[in-house]
Amino acid sequence: MHRTPKLVPALAGLVLAVAALAGCTATTAAPAAAPTSTPTVAPTPTPTYLTELPAWAKDYSLWLVYPEGFECSGTEGCPNDYRSSFGEPGPVLPEGVEYYDAAKHDCTFVAPAGVDCSKPRD
Repeated sequence: MHRTPKLVPALAGLVLAVAALAGCTATTAAPAAAPTSTPTVAPTPTPTYLTELPAWAKDYSLWLVYPEGFECSGTEGCPNDYRSSFGEPGPVLPEGVEYYDAAKHDCTFVAPAGVDCSKPRD
């Protein structure tokens, strides 16, 4: 019997296996380059403010922008509170909107918490 013919196919198979393994390690060893893209930043939204009161709000006599933390007496909050109905005011108030003024609005339009509006004002 001749052993050479069996040895040649075995060696050829071993060479193919080594070459295949070498090819696999070569492709996994070098990672693919990540695509270079510049991240984009979303634009900051421009705040929108009311320039005019809605039609239903114009029916009220006056809307007030109360100071932060201001409280009115009673359980229903402050009347015609601009911030609670429409959000933060813009640099120019719409017609029919005023900033709260204690000298002008206390006990005439607003009953602030802790103020007795039943007593006459000086």
